Amino acid sequence: MEKIPVKSSKISAIAYDHQKQRLFVYFKSKYVYIHASVPSNFWSECMLSESIGRYYFNNIRNTFPYETMIED
Repeated sequence: MEKIPVKSSKISAIAYDHQKQRLFVYFKSKYVYIHASVPSNFWSECMLSESIGRYYFNNIRNTFPYETMIED
């Protein structure tokens, strides 16, 4: 699983686990949101969108269950 840096005012990077369909969203605040059961098309659309943050908050954040952790 590759952690890909992104251009966003709040999000620093995104990673996707294809086997487990888990999306990892790394915020500049050091929080990581780990979303479960995310189909790969949501990850692809997010990465290709004009605004990654807007896509994430409108289509993923409150749609798929998640847990949070703080990155070291």
